[in-house]
Amino acid sequence: MDSHIIDATAQLLVLLFGSEREAIHKLFNTSDAPQRDRDELRAMKYAPGYQLTLSLFSGDANNNVRDWEIQAAIKDQVKPFVRSIADISEFVIETQVQHYATLTAAPALDASRREYYLMPESLPNFINTAEWSLASTVSTYPSLNFLLYVPSPKDQPLVVRDAEGNNLASNAFLIPRWGGIAILNHRSDSQSSPTATISKAELEPVIGTMLSQLRELLGFPDLAHPKNGRLAAAFPVTFHKSHHKSRKPTMWELDHVMRRRIAENIVDSSSTLASLARLVKSTTNMVVLDHLQDEVTGALKDLISACQQLHQPDQGYRQALAKSKEALVRSEAAFFDPTMVSMLYFPDEHKYAIYMPLFVPISVPLVMALLREIKKLKQERVKDNEKQKEE
Repeated sequence: MDSHIIDATAQLLVLLFGSEREAIHKLFNTSDAPQRDRDELRAMKYAPGYQLTLSLFSGDANNNVRDWEIQAAIKDQVKPFVRSIADISEFVIETQVQHYATLTAAPALDASRREYYLMPESLPNFINTAEWSLASTVSTYPSLNFLLYVPSPKDQPLVVRDAEGNNLASNAFLIPRWGGIAILNHRSDSQSSPTATISKAELEPVIGTMLSQLRELLGFPDLAHPKNGRLAAAFPVTFHKSHHKSRKPTMWELDHVMRRRIAENIVDSSSTLASLARLVKSTTNMVVLDHLQDEVTGALKDLISACQQLHQPDQGYRQALAKSKEALVRSEAAFFDPTMVSMLYFPDEHKYAIYMPLFVPISVPLVMALLREIKKLKQERVKDNEKQKEE
């Protein structure tokens, strides 16, 4: 019995880590770049930091929603999750409230269920980019947007359905590499509650859904995903998700994301340095300043150090991630340096346009003088020939 359990566990681990090995192998195999799976295209590109923008959008003043207890929810749910992954990336959290956020198109009505609904094909057009203010200048980090939308009373209850027409329990959906949207059907009596606030208790399941979406966008593995069905098919194993309100990742999940991000950083920084080398070779008259040389040298040293740290037994992943992060920052700083970027858009035609107005006015009198001298020399030669004939 014990040997059977050991064998089953060993095979389970092979299947479990095999998918991770395949994913990392695809990163290093550039020929498979066009054939990336859905999860890879869904997750955000790695960055040392992200800006989390939590937004409350109210569809109509008649729903009487004025505010939300988001700061308490952030302290209780978001910050514990953010602190648990601080070794991977840092986060800047911003909140905002916007009223009169109308939809681009009216939702469909299901008269039999007495509810309005959104189908998957209408979700890409849910965001009203013309009127909704989602841009932020708080930081230069890539933005992750999580939006809580409270519909107008005339559009409530509003639900999100799947392709089969079933209502989603979370009443939320994910936008790849952008963020997530949750819909809250909130009604309040304007007479008894003139300044309604969405309470922390109401926000707890919503923030939990947003944190689950954040996990997907950051590349945390989902063992319940259909692509991992072979695990369940091979063994009677059930993977239970953590129902803790902060959705903090386990140590195995953190290691998984670290390994994946280390591989991504090494590949991206190496690719950036190779592109920079090709650019310098192709543009022979490009001036490369000393500080760019320092950035490239530092990036190469960080890449070597990251690879060496992977073989260290203690704290290897954290140190390797830190070094790969520095290599990525240095390589991109060198490639996107203003002195380098300007040379990319400086063809020879621009040089002609700049220098011709300077040299043409100078060259005209020089050419005329040269022609006069040539004419004078010819005349002198003719005279010399005539004298020789007379003699």
